[in-house]
Formats: sequence, structure tokens, C-alpha cells
Amino acid sequence: MQLSTQIMQVASMALLVGGCSSGGSVGIGGGSSGVGVGLSFPVGGSTADNDALADCEGDVYRITPRYPQQAAAQQFSGRVTVSFNVKLNGRAADYNAAGDKAFFEETKRAVLRSCWPEGVRQNLVVSYSNGKEVIWQENSL
Repeated sequence: MQLSTQIMQVASMALLVGGCSSGGSVGIGGGSSGVGVGLSFPVGGSTADNDALADCEGDVYRITPRYPQQAAAQQFSGRVTVSFNVKLNGRAADYNAAGDKAFFEETKRAVLRSCWPEGVRQNLVVSYSNGKEVIWQENSL
């Protein structure tokens, strides 16, 4: 086995073990698909993260998450299921996520920067596939 392959395997194992011990969900991938074990819990900080953003003033739009660079390079696919309430200013609150941890931060960033229909609870799935495509889907819980 080549040294570079061994180093990659050790680094991948370290990331996997680190993700397991953090209490989140962990995606394990190779090739064009990933397998994730999902746990649902509030993700990072508070919903105050988007308080600094301006009110939506009636605008409704979704920011498309960026495909994380490392996941794209490995053509790792996955998905994140999100649910959140929408405040009267159109911003997300009470954000929860489940799915492949590799995509949590980008999904949260996009949700918090988007403007949503005022006061309407959102349940969505964000699918990441083949290292390049990101799709929002409605999710009826």
C-alpha cells in the first residue's frame, strides 16, 4: 500500500472517530454515495446568529448551500433534514437538523441567510449529490 493511501486512511478514521464522539451524525462515504447515521439535535450556537441580518420585508427566497469543498473533492453525497420556525421578520428560528454531519454547517448557513414565508414552520431536505449538485426538497414530517 502506498504511503499516501495509508495517510488518507488514517486521516479519514480520525475524522470519523472525532465525529462520533461529538454526538452528531457522521457520514461515511466513498465513490458517489455516502451513508450517514442521523441524530436530530439543535445545531451550533443559538438562533441569534441570524438576528444581525436585516428583516426580509416580505421577500421570500432560498440561498443555495455551497457544496463543502472536501465533500465535493471526494464526490461524497448526503442529505440533511432541517426543521425550523419562521419569525415574523422572515428569518429562521429554533433550527434543528439531522443527517450527514459533513453538510450541517453549509445547510445552516443557507437557512439562516434565506428569507422564508412569515410565521410558517418549514420542514425541508437538502440533498447533496455527486460532489456538485444541491437540491432543496419539501419534507412532510
